[in-house]
Amino acid sequence: MYDLNQLAQTWQQVCSNLSIDLLDRDISKQQSIDRIFKLLVTAYTQSDRHYHNLNHIDRILTTINRFSDFHSPRALYFAAWFHDFVYNSQASGNEIQSVKTARDLLANLGESQATIERVSLLILATDGHKTDPKDRDLSIFLDADLAILGTPLVVYQAYQQSIRREYSWVADATYQTGRIRVLESFLARDRIYHTELLSNELESIARLNLEGEIDFLKRRWE
Repeated sequence: MYDLNQLAQTWQQVCSNLSIDLLDRDISKQQSIDRIFKLLVTAYTQSDRHYHNLNHIDRILTTINRFSDFHSPRALYFAAWFHDFVYNSQASGNEIQSVKTARDLLANLGESQATIERVSLLILATDGHKTDPKDRDLSIFLDADLAILGTPLVVYQAYQQSIRREYSWVADATYQTGRIRVLESFLARDRIYHTELLSNELESIARLNLEGEIDFLKRRWE
């Protein structure tokens, strides 16, 4: 379970070196940082966020913290915060909408264009989870986003149930078909995780979890 105070501290830390050249000069830098944090909390605590919520963000941030060899750490942390800012299971283009929001809010904070472009690239990569092994930050970010797949069975099953609740509007047979297709696409990859750290720790567990969920889905609606 996330600690909101700890998340607030993490947000403050990632914003600590931002430019003071705010687009909105009527409010202070700190007021703008605090306002955006409140927007993030509001977005990730909506009632339909059964999985894509602050627990998910906390897990990603905690996983990223296990690494130190970043190229652009602020872009990485901002991408973690904003990548699911817009999430509607009944709509497509969530990643694009999240990027638009991130670009607007980060520009308002005075973030550099180079960092904003990098954040945009990282967020858009979560649509399909295709990485470039030569891009260290991208590998870390996408691996962190998928860290839930390699958790102990009881945690994975809670995740499995949360995803189903987010798609409660989908009929069982349709959900079964679509979900199995997604899970099998991960199993078909040579590697689910691209960083050596998470590959060594989570790869085999993740594959067992995915296979277990596929088996569950097939048995439940035979």
